[in-house]
Amino acid sequence: CGEMWGDVGRCGEMWGDVAQAQSCRKAGAAWRQLIGRRQASLEAARPRVVAMYERIEAGSLAGGDKEGALLAQTCAAYFLLLEGRDAHPLAHATAYLPAACPLGGGGGGEGGGEGGVAALEPALPSLEPSLLRDAGLPYLSLYKSKVALWGGYLLAQWGVARAVSLDETATMAQEAADLRNAHAWSIPTSAALAAMCRHSPLVELAAGNGLWAKALLERGADVLAFDTEAWQLSFAEGGGAAGGGEGTAAGEGAPFTEGEALMGAREACVEQGGPEAAAAHPDRALVLMWPDYGGRGSYGLACLRAYRGDRLLLVGEWRGATFGRRSESGESFSAEFQREVEAGFVREELHRLPTWPGSLDHVAVWRRRRA
Repeated sequence: CGEMWGDVGRCGEMWGDVAQAQSCRKAGAAWRQLIGRRQASLEAARPRVVAMYERIEAGSLAGGDKEGALLAQTCAAYFLLLEGRDAHPLAHATAYLPAACPLGGGGGGEGGGEGGVAALEPALPSLEPSLLRDAGLPYLSLYKSKVALWGGYLLAQWGVARAVSLDETATMAQEAADLRNAHAWSIPTSAALAAMCRHSPLVELAAGNGLWAKALLERGADVLAFDTEAWQLSFAEGGGAAGGGEGTAAGEGAPFTEGEALMGAREACVEQGGPEAAAAHPDRALVLMWPDYGGRGSYGLACLRAYRGDRLLLVGEWRGATFGRRSESGESFSAEFQREVEAGFVREELHRLPTWPGSLDHVAVWRRRRA
């Protein structure tokens, strides 16, 4: 296993599972079903899997930027395979090292989304291994260690038993969701933070526990951060339901209940405040990160309509840059929010972020159109 990983150009030889998944699709079956039939054999081979993983961990794969990037994209690839999205036009956008990625798509923002959704313009930049350098960012370091663990273990399972554990991948997905809820929905990098600092002063709404705001402050940005302490059911209404522009009924599909606490303990930099804070700071660039859980709701739209400034810094997914697991508009901003932004602003910058399996996060900088 380690010998094959030593040559990035030959990594594709390990990915017979991709060809297998393609054959399953042609036969009208799901690769996940085939893997499901191998679970007993995988469990019987567990001691060999553990030994293989220990070899991977002890070898060169546990080292620098390239090795961490390979394991991160391996982790992402197995999740896309299990979801049947390995041939998605943007599957290749999860690759830090394209030569070692056998998944579909053209890389970057080429190919667009599914269902006729146009590709992102400007195109989604490629991931670079250097993005994984933590540079004093604990959440990024945590992410890197998790996806390296998961990627290495899934690789070991496949190398030994030609299967991955469905129970363990489900546990990984749940842990990723728990970590996002505890820390932040997107993972900051030094490059993304530097780009945002260039647009200081900033006002961040839906700031969560303040992880990003604190990191920006530590890098010299002038940031005011606001959020509400508890979920407000009124923001679960409207904003564009999955797949269209119609609003959702009050409470329908809401991720939380009225009054439920959000994001846990907060940094001291986060003040109490909602969309009304956007109206009070037109002189600052408005930062929004995943304001609409699952791509539904009206919190982001309320912030946008209250804001009279000229600059938006939006962090998360966007239509044309998402795998569309819940909506073709992604899981960060409602469809109606995205339409209003695109009608009133021009996107000037895109900065990629490392993402948990199944997401395609980035930072986008928008400038208001002026007559």
